[in-house]
Amino acid sequence: MKSTLFCSAAIVLVLFNDMIEGADERFVKTNETRIKEYILGNADYSTTCRPALNDDDTVDVLMSLNIYAMLDLNERDQVLTTASWMKLIWRDHRLQWNSSDFGGVEFVNVYINEIWTPKIFISNALDQDSLSVVSPERGTIIVQSDGVAALGTPLVMETQCQIYIRYFPFDMQACPFFFFTENFIEDRLRLSTTNSSEESEIGSNEWSLVRLTNTRYSLPSGDFSPSIQTSHISLGLFCLFIQRNPSHYIRTLWIPATVLCLMTFVTFLAPPDSGERISLGVSMVLGLTVFQLLIADILPTSGVDPPILSSYLTINFILACLALPASLMNVNIAFGDSRVFVLRYKLTRKLFLECLPRICGVPSYRQRIADLRNNFEQMVENACHVEEDSMHDKGATKVNVMGADTGSVEEVTSRTEKTKIELRTVALVMDRLAIMVFLVAFLVFLTISVLAFMQNPGVPDYVREFCGENQ
Repeated sequence: MKSTLFCSAAIVLVLFNDMIEGADERFVKTNETRIKEYILGNADYSTTCRPALNDDDTVDVLMSLNIYAMLDLNERDQVLTTASWMKLIWRDHRLQWNSSDFGGVEFVNVYINEIWTPKIFISNALDQDSLSVVSPERGTIIVQSDGVAALGTPLVMETQCQIYIRYFPFDMQACPFFFFTENFIEDRLRLSTTNSSEESEIGSNEWSLVRLTNTRYSLPSGDFSPSIQTSHISLGLFCLFIQRNPSHYIRTLWIPATVLCLMTFVTFLAPPDSGERISLGVSMVLGLTVFQLLIADILPTSGVDPPILSSYLTINFILACLALPASLMNVNIAFGDSRVFVLRYKLTRKLFLECLPRICGVPSYRQRIADLRNNFEQMVENACHVEEDSMHDKGATKVNVMGADTGSVEEVTSRTEKTKIELRTVALVMDRLAIMVFLVAFLVFLTISVLAFMQNPGVPDYVREFCGENQ
């Protein structure tokens, strides 16, 4: 009996020992776990204290930004939405270990809320989600054995971007990203910027990436403590330079507006008695009004430096509007009941009835009278031949009808047609003069607009200097 109990106890002890050994094998700590316990298990470590050996030491944080998508640029509200990758690097002496004591492991991954991280904000962010750069919900930290910590975090930022619309659509924009620390003067925490190892891209059909610059500033601030006489904060600045592709706006705005304006001038080539002359001009004016509304919906309001394209469209609109009353005046001249003032004086009469028609390429008054007389004579001659043939058939003698008919034609011409011919000649001359004047004015303003676009500097010089492009 005793031997049986002894054997049972021995078996239980063996099984229990095997269970303990199996449990130890299952929960063997890896070198990474041991490193985390070593660097984070220290009771003196605090995630709220900056990693400085002495009070006077400065913690340097290196920043790099890589933009991989431009989601939207609302030009009217001047809001830029981008997707990017931010990388922060700093040294924390409290996170060092000897890799040879931990199987040669050189780095470990830790969560953001496990160690001290710099609190960095975007000062020109427009929404709460874009305000803070470091968030426990996104990104992890790689800690090296020498205490260097590298944090990579994705960012979707909505930031304010001042739009320079003077040279739209041939414009270049510079959109800044301001990064600053939370209540740390520069003597305690200093931000530095560097270029990303990867090239940025924006993936936009309308915009193309020119460059992404970076620089840092030390700005004075008196918001910390009255006892600090001179305090500065570090500011990291990244500037995104983008160039607009103007082909879409040239096809949809510039060329159609130019053609509509020229079509308004072409109405002067229509005969004064054409019923569609005025309606065509009104249609062109309405079309230019639509283009003005399109520009107003796209661009922000700017009373200081308006866009050249907007001024160009406004000039086209004014010229088209002035062409309508000019066309109405010429129609009134052509169908007026009395002579216009230019026919009251010999000099202006000769100018508008003889000289200007030759210059403008329209028949003069003398030519019209001669053509009308020739037409009447031809009609009378035809009538005489018909009369002669009729009388010859009847055996009658030939009668001189030619002279009497010719005289009646001259009387009719001098009494009824003379005024109409004069007025129509003046109207045609005025039409040709009007189209030449409007074309010259249009070409002058077009040349001025083109020369203004040729002076496009991209972005103002002070913006380039502020973004550190020349540094």
